Amino acid sequence: MKKPIGVFFASLVGLSLLLGGCAGKQVAEETSAAKQAGGATKVAYVTMDVTSPYFIKLIDGMKEEAEALGVELTVHDGKYQAQPQIDAIDTLITQGVDAIILSANDPAALQPSVDKAKEAGIKVVAANVEMENTDALVSLVEKDYGLTGGEIAGEYIADKMGGEAEVAILTFTQVPAVIQRAEGLKEGILKHAPNAKVVAEVEASTREAGLEAIENVLQTNPNLNVVVGINDDAVLGGYEAMMAAQRTGDDVCLVGLDAVDEAIAKIKEGGIYRGTVDIDPFGSGKLIMSTTKKVLDGESMTEMIKFPMVPVTVDNIDKY
Repeated sequence: MKKPIGVFFASLVGLSLLLGGCAGKQVAEETSAAKQAGGATKVAYVTMDVTSPYFIKLIDGMKEEAEALGVELTVHDGKYQAQPQIDAIDTLITQGVDAIILSANDPAALQPSVDKAKEAGIKVVAANVEMENTDALVSLVEKDYGLTGGEIAGEYIADKMGGEAEVAILTFTQVPAVIQRAEGLKEGILKHAPNAKVVAEVEASTREAGLEAIENVLQTNPNLNVVVGINDDAVLGGYEAMMAAQRTGDDVCLVGLDAVDEAIAKIKEGGIYRGTVDIDPFGSGKLIMSTTKKVLDGESMTEMIKFPMVPVTVDNIDKY
């Protein structure tokens, strides 16, 4: 007597689920065994990009705190792409690290990797970018970050430029969270200077890209006098372009984010670089690492742990 097709299919599905469950259990057991054999607490940081001045300082802070806590830390370069981060997490799962800290370049693409790490019994801490199914989030509200920088520029336009300006915004749509940051920049400017005109929104996250972007914008908008961007690195490139075009004086304003050393130096000079926003990358790195250790020690983290955020202008530059 032939079995009904439905029964046969159900048997296959049940077998598949059973094998899948065994495989998942085996991965978790192998990971646990690897951890027990390792001895020291092992934490890996999968960063967005190791060449960014912001992330260089963040990593330095993480390293200092890791050493103080007796944690073994490794750093893995995401190169502003999803695939290197996916590959790194796969390797780290095999190695059986205790925790992974992730600053995701593409949250949607990285979510399956986070889920896989969690299934293997690894703690996951999201840094800079929110993810689902993590044990903690240490970050900031991206739009608020951009808004803070935008308000520096908007207030300068209102107070020093009669409320009118031609503005270029340096953005980076490759990282979804940064889109919100750029939106905040625009909103902050228009909040204080509604008559300011945004003449260009262009891609730039590095100094080289910022230089090229603003050189190109100046070709079509020679009266450009305000440049804001999603990080200081890109705006410093824009600074070079503006200086080369002799766009200087009180009617020119550049504002970045991250408060990197060179941006701070430019503000101290009293030139066209008018402001940045300090989220203390070194201190933030220490905060990320201390939070990760708390998670490993069993502490529950249900709310976002926020980075500090301080506008930096000529008014408070003496504190830096």
